[in-house]
Amino acid sequence: MSRPLLSRKPVRLLIIFTLVFFVSLPIIRPLGVVTAQSPDQNQYYNRDFAWDYDGNHWTWNLSIPVALYDAYKAVPDSTRIQNGPAGYDFCVTTKDSYLQGLVEKLNETVTQLGYGSLDQVSFVLAFVQSIPYKSDLNTTGYEEYPRFPIETLVDQAGDCDCKAVLFATLTLMMGYGAVFINPTDHLAVGVLGNDLSGTYWTYENRTYYYAETTGTGFKVGELPDEFKGQSAYVYPIDESHQYVLESQAMPSNEPAPTISPNTPASTPTLEPNPAASPSPTIAEPTSQPVEPLSFNLIADNPILFILIVLAIVISITVAVKSAKKPKEPPPINQTVSPEPSIPQVTDTNLEGNKFCIYCGSSNKAFALYCEKCGKKIA
Repeated sequence: MSRPLLSRKPVRLLIIFTLVFFVSLPIIRPLGVVTAQSPDQNQYYNRDFAWDYDGNHWTWNLSIPVALYDAYKAVPDSTRIQNGPAGYDFCVTTKDSYLQGLVEKLNETVTQLGYGSLDQVSFVLAFVQSIPYKSDLNTTGYEEYPRFPIETLVDQAGDCDCKAVLFATLTLMMGYGAVFINPTDHLAVGVLGNDLSGTYWTYENRTYYYAETTGTGFKVGELPDEFKGQSAYVYPIDESHQYVLESQAMPSNEPAPTISPNTPASTPTLEPNPAASPSPTIAEPTSQPVEPLSFNLIADNPILFILIVLAIVISITVAVKSAKKPKEPPPINQTVSPEPSIPQVTDTNLEGNKFCIYCGSSNKAFALYCEKCGKKIA
């Protein structure tokens, strides 16, 4: 009779390993694709941003329409990269009405601060630099995936291409000239300027100062060490090449005068340091990268997680008890065959082989003389 399936040791081990794998999957699973979080009931993605500039700490809450994000997300990657970096002006969406409202709030802020043109651009550069850098391959599955500005804001992630596109879009919408600067395996922005300090490239007899968007703290004209001494391509940005949404049936994009959770574009807020002395001081710059979005079994399904843990404990207990349990005796209805024994040879088996012809006595087979009468046995 065969053993029950679950009582077989390999099967029990397979079940245990399978359960352990599914419980461990959310922990060992690498940080995966960055996608938009679930929208709220009003169909907006609420996103919080924080950055530092000129000793001040700023925060900004944006409520971005879900339909707007989905419309840009629907553009296939093959369309975005068909002309390489020279064609990334396709993603520079300066005609987007939501971004126009956002730039209006930026202009209001820098005007109230009394910033000059360099500070205005640098203020926006610090905002873009605060968005966490994440590679396209890890966040989208594509080797190259230039995001539209709305996508970068909602995903709160992007590589050099995505962040350069966002910064170039905002800079152009604020009324400043910009081009793409393309060192080897990188993309940055050149801002049109005169008599500024730092590194610049010349294009059509105009000087464009290098602006690094991937790392924090880089100023306009400051070139990262790894690109010093390297040549770079300069690509103009033709706003007539940009992608324009066919349908404008979006939620209202006009910024409201009051701040509310559903305001598409609120005004950046200056936050003083809570521990400030009587002479106000501002908190030190801090980096607050957004955690990647991924499925979390413990948080999303606590009951399922508990059941799986209990199943693992029970399986391990059964396996341990089965290993320690003594072998059961065979069933009563089965016949146990005795082990074959080796017959013992005794002297009695050798007696009676010779008979004395004189007295008739029985003698051993090797006897030469009769043990009784003493006569020689023939």
